[in-house]
Amino acid sequence: MPRVLTVVGCKNAGKTRLIELLVPVLQSQKLAVGTLKHTEHDGFNWDVKGKDTYRHFEAGSDITGIFGTNTYAFNVNTESVGRIQLARLVGLFYRDMDLVLIEGLKTAPGLKIEIFREGFTDRKLAAVEDILATYGDNIHKYEQPHYGFGQETQLGEHIVANLNRLWEAPAE
Repeated sequence: MPRVLTVVGCKNAGKTRLIELLVPVLQSQKLAVGTLKHTEHDGFNWDVKGKDTYRHFEAGSDITGIFGTNTYAFNVNTESVGRIQLARLVGLFYRDMDLVLIEGLKTAPGLKIEIFREGFTDRKLAAVEDILATYGDNIHKYEQPHYGFGQETQLGEHIVANLNRLWEAPAE
């Protein structure tokens, strides 16, 4: 099962950009890397009103999916099926990955990279014991290593060196 590392930070601190920069760095270390974006916006919808899958979901399907040669997506009716747990989600869709980078789920188990950026960071989000490293502007001090903007390769090396410390999603 994959190891999981969460990237957290205040809005517009640079979470997405860090993940964009880390993925190729980690892949160059021969890791299979998946990403998962957490949103607090319930009811986001990738489907289009009036299209077939939208109509399936509106009809009450517990799980509605669409797939093609290269992509697929699912919409789960949490009112009838319940919420999916992070461990199950990782186990179902990311089981062949070595590492999953989760963007924005502050409550995820395991270690985190916290991003700080002047003008966007107004507080610390993670508990000190949950920090693998910090990244960006060095405005909040932790004992854990800090990597500035432009030091993504060194941060990637730190992640790889600490892979065995990261949360491992349980097998299905």
